[in-house]
This record gives sequence, C-alpha cells and structure tokens, in this order.
Amino acid sequence: MNVLVSGATGFVASHLIPALDAAGHDVVAVGHDHTRMPGGVTRVVVDLAAHDWPTLPLVDAVVHLAQANVPFPDGADALFAVNVAATQGLLEHARRSGARAFVLASSGSVYGSTEAGTLSEESPLAAQDFYAATKVAAERLTMAYAQQLDVTILRLFVPYGPGQQRRMLPRLAERIRAGEPIELNRDGRPRMNPVYVDDVGRVILRALEAEGGAGVLNVAGHEVTDVRAVSELIGDILGHQPVFETTDRVANDIVADTAALHAFLDGQPLAPLREGLERMVRHQG
Repeated sequence: MNVLVSGATGFVASHLIPALDAAGHDVVAVGHDHTRMPGGVTRVVVDLAAHDWPTLPLVDAVVHLAQANVPFPDGADALFAVNVAATQGLLEHARRSGARAFVLASSGSVYGSTEAGTLSEESPLAAQDFYAATKVAAERLTMAYAQQLDVTILRLFVPYGPGQQRRMLPRLAERIRAGEPIELNRDGRPRMNPVYVDDVGRVILRALEAEGGAGVLNVAGHEVTDVRAVSELIGDILGHQPVFETTDRVANDIVADTAALHAFLDGQPLAPLREGLERMVRHQG
C-alpha cells in the first residue's frame, strides 16, 4: 500500500515510518523541512500552511499527523491552516487519488477542560481553546468524508517515547536529572494515562487495514498516573530523587476510557509505563 504520511519530521512519524516500511508499505513522507526528512522513502517537501502545494503523488491511504501547536492568538493563522485547511486538502487529495483509508491524528484536548472523570469516545466535545477547536473542526471534516473514505480518528492522550522533546514527560525527566523542582498542582492533578509511541504506530497500522475504518478511538495507555507518581517512577529509573514544590493551581484530569481501544487491538497489551519511560530516558542519555 502506498501511504502518505504528513508531519513526516515529527515525533510520531519518526516511529511510524519505519514501522510502515517494515510492514511492507511504500511511504510518501510529507514534511516542511528537507533536512529532517527520513531516508529510504519518497520525500515531498510541503509547507502545509501555504496556499499552493506542489503536486502530491497518488496514494492508497493518508495518515495525517501534521499539526501546528503554536501560541494563540499570534499563531492563529498557522493553527487554522495546518490543523483545519490542510486536513480538508489532504482529504480531497485522498478522494481524488482513489485512496481507501484516511487516518487523522487528533487529540484528547477535544474534550476540553472537564471534571467528567474518565472520557469515552461518546463524551461531549467541550473544547474551549483555539488549538482544541481546530482539532474538533478537523475531526468533523474527516467524518464528512466517511462515505468516500474509510476514516479513522485517533484521539491521542499524552503520547511519549524516545526522541520526544519539549513535552511533559521528557521535560520531567530533564528536570529530575538537573535536580530542578517539579511543580505539583492542588490535589496532584491532572491524572492521565500516557501512551507509548510504538503503540500509537501499532494502532495506525491496524487502522489502515480496518474495513470501513475504525471510526473514533481514544488512544491512551492502560495505566493511570499523575505528575508526582510518574516523576517518582522516572526518578527511580534515573536513580535521582525528584524534588517537588506545591502550587495553588487547579487542573482537571485527562484520563481516557480505553475499552474501545482494547477491543480494537483484540486485547493485545500495550507497553507498560515503566518500560516505555525506561526507553525514553535511555534515549535522552
């Protein structure tokens, strides 16, 4: 299968593209920085925020990983262009290609800030911030093509793993290594269930083969943790005791119900949190 992967220079793509290659797929990697594009695949340099794209190759499937996650309001144009307009552009390219499958990487942020407890795929979408609103819009555009393409929407919850930068878990590891204090919100929240990046790739590979697509799936780990607990786990792996300081800030949980994911994977286990964190911090060196 010829699979176009947008966001090819990103974290998830850096793990997914080798997995697609190993599974026998031909990859068309679409990214904005030619110096960071992967080797061994067809590479197309595209600025998805631009109005005019070069001609894209015909493909059998699209995995749309590209996203803008820049500050609002200054980044509003880029957020809309990449997260919304580019989604429609890639959906239309998939349709015109005669592609079968379209997989959109969305975010658990579409549920918004809520105290609803565990979030299932049927939970209301209460996104308030601009970034999350663009992800909701991208989801709705994707579902509008469900009669033309086998669509899958994956709501990712705290993906992590080797090579990730400037995100919660690698930042915690960096602070623990440096002996810098980690701030804890009131009541120790948010609680979360992070998902290891290779498990995200495994879900995408399966979704590409799913007859009719997989619909909407929360993609999260099976282990629920919080900042203190995961920091202590990272500290144990590193052999460094984390230092904490408490604040009066209040945060809500971001815990996904994974029953649908478990069924989609036929009960196959996900990477244990400690094992995934060990791989992440080992890669950090």
